[in-house]
Amino acid sequence: MTNVYTLKITYADCDGKVWREAQISSNSHLCDLGYMILATFDTMAYHLFYFFFKGVSYELPNFEKEIPKDRCVFFVKLSELDLKVGDELTMIYDFGCSQEFKIEVTDIQPMGRGQGRAYPKIVSGEGRGIIDDMSAYELLELIKQIDETGKSGIKYSGDGIIFDSTLDWDYKRYDLKVDNCLLKGKIDKIAIGYKEF
Repeated sequence: MTNVYTLKITYADCDGKVWREAQISSNSHLCDLGYMILATFDTMAYHLFYFFFKGVSYELPNFEKEIPKDRCVFFVKLSELDLKVGDELTMIYDFGCSQEFKIEVTDIQPMGRGQGRAYPKIVSGEGRGIIDDMSAYELLELIKQIDETGKSGIKYSGDGIIFDSTLDWDYKRYDLKVDNCLLKGKIDKIAIGYKEF
């Protein structure tokens, strides 16, 4: 039976200012969860990532070491982890900067018949996303600056497109409807990049 996992995904060490509640099918692979996180948190998706769960790391294949299939994010399905409500996973993105996401399973429900195409989706969230190559500490300082002055002083777009060059990056500019409209397209684009790599 296919289940739907509801996950609370929080960007760690940023005072809970940047988070998502997402739903994803238990038939999804760990890489699919990673792509969804990279997409919804507005990253450029150009760093490696891995998951850590119950003392085991699940990684992308790479040139430095061989990753067995039962530890490779391309082959391990979420259903194989035997997730329970309350379980927590960690995703590390960008090993040099170590941007960390805490993932808590908050609900598990059977998927309704014919509902597979509805997932993944973002149910709620706050914070536009993260900035690649910026630590959580630096991002938190930027968030405090925005809260105090209303300005960040930087231009940034995770997909490399800036529609209005006069507009400062602002963590408060998160739009759930837009995120869901673009989510699957962003995931597909990210997936192609990682699979080709």
